[in-house]
Amino acid sequence: MDYNWSTKIDWSKEDKLYARKRNVTNKGSREFEHLIGSIYSHKMKRGVQYESFWGECLFYYLLELDKLTIRYYEQPVKVPINRLTKEHILKEEVHVPDVLTFRDGLRPILIQIKGGNSKVEQRPNLYKVCENFANEQGWDYTLVNPKITMPEIIKENILWLVNYLRPREYYSALIPEVRRRVEYLHKVEVLRLAKSFEPRMDYRHVLPLIFHLIATGVLITNISKRIDQTSEVSYGTIFNDINLLFEKE
Repeated sequence: MDYNWSTKIDWSKEDKLYARKRNVTNKGSREFEHLIGSIYSHKMKRGVQYESFWGECLFYYLLELDKLTIRYYEQPVKVPINRLTKEHILKEEVHVPDVLTFRDGLRPILIQIKGGNSKVEQRPNLYKVCENFANEQGWDYTLVNPKITMPEIIKENILWLVNYLRPREYYSALIPEVRRRVEYLHKVEVLRLAKSFEPRMDYRHVLPLIFHLIATGVLITNISKRIDQTSEVSYGTIFNDINLLFEKE
């Protein structure tokens, strides 16, 4: 099967099919809302809701920075689960996994996200039911713990970079010149690069553009060190490092 999601133009079918489902408690069949907030997704062109900042929200930010992730849907499906009550009555409930991702070149991945301070495994029977459900759809299934598997400094850098994903109107006119200067200098400190545009332009207008180019994969820096004005950038992409985070999960 073709998994070239980057060439797919019309997502209207998936948008409708995997529209956010209301969450469902595992202790009963009553549906309830349990939302903390939402982020704006530049990939989905809409708000994406989350229940845990260090769980879903952090992972969604990672998806926003990941070049291979073309599209993702939060709380996309209801997975039927049979549970035996204390009265020995077989009761059907539903579980709503956290996100369905479409990463270029890969099968869709249904993901359960944990956000606690310690590694939490999904109940074996629930994991197996979700895995079987995913396989029936032609998907993969996995469990991720971004808060504990991701180094603190990388979490800080992800939260920093997502603020610069949105382009500003004046960026397009400056990008070719920034790229030329970086290619000429090979490796340069962010602040020095920004100040090289003075007196033509206030360097403070160039700084967000440089961080934007890091976030969008035009410039590379060491994401294992705090990203700020003293960071060194060169021509390349952070996406290889971002992709490694998915492999670690």
